[in-house]
Amino acid sequence: MMLNIITIMPATHNLVYPMSIIEKRAWLTLWTMCPVYLVYFAIQIGWPDLAPTPLWKFGVLAIVAGLHAIGYIAGELVMRVRRDEGPQKDERDDAIDARATRASYFLLLAGTMLTGMVMPFTDSGWKVVNTALLFIVLSETLRVVLTVRGYRHPRLAH
Repeated sequence: MMLNIITIMPATHNLVYPMSIIEKRAWLTLWTMCPVYLVYFAIQIGWPDLAPTPLWKFGVLAIVAGLHAIGYIAGELVMRVRRDEGPQKDERDDAIDARATRASYFLLLAGTMLTGMVMPFTDSGWKVVNTALLFIVLSETLRVVLTVRGYRHPRLAH
């Protein structure tokens, strides 16, 4: 399935229903969050000496978060300018969102327990911070992937 970033619509011709605003936001989150954090974690693993001081490390993280925010806000503005609302929110949207949020919550909970209860006794500093950030990003990625999957495969949404 091809994705047209400008309109946040999949390039398939067999869609029965127009894409809801929640699904569009899920695609937007996926396409703005994953690439920048993938690069961030690749740098942290492959080239850890890029930022030698804590201030530099914080700066790299701020750049990554800023790129994510700029991409997401730009996508939201494009959708608002086009008045690309889609169908109104209904019970199905709530069910899809609830299922995705429940699953991602457990991943976030596991990451919080690891970084808050185990790692302080074995590791310190930026390793704990990066592990916590990794679980936050993985949790949000899981949530938006399950949201998209719920719309694409409705039988899996409940």
